[in-house]
Amino acid sequence: MQVKIYRTYRFLDKDPAIDAMRTIMKDEGLKASQAAMISGLATGTLAGWFDKDTKNPRNSSITAFTSSLGYVRRDALDKNGNVQVRYVRARSLDYEKEKEKALAFAEKYDTKRKKKAKKTNGA
Repeated sequence: MQVKIYRTYRFLDKDPAIDAMRTIMKDEGLKASQAAMISGLATGTLAGWFDKDTKNPRNSSITAFTSSLGYVRRDALDKNGNVQVRYVRARSLDYEKEKEKALAFAEKYDTKRKKKAKKTNGA
């Protein structure tokens, strides 16, 4: 996969948002599996970002991840007009409460899991 180069948002290997998300996760003391669970993302998605070859993740996935951990994006421009990716904590993370919210959300909206559960239970 070739990375597109933009004049004011450049990266050679991976989108700088990936490093920022890794830092957030470590600052919050979470394992990837915990962050995936409360964000609703697959653990494979996070593995692709942090350990494998995903270079430019979708904005919707980035936002789901960061907002579930209590962060919002607040980019800044450096003196040369280049974007510096930054996230700020908008609220404190209570992992246990977020875990409960994530499980309740999955119970209500995750039809894929419901279908799998029905097939497993009926087999």
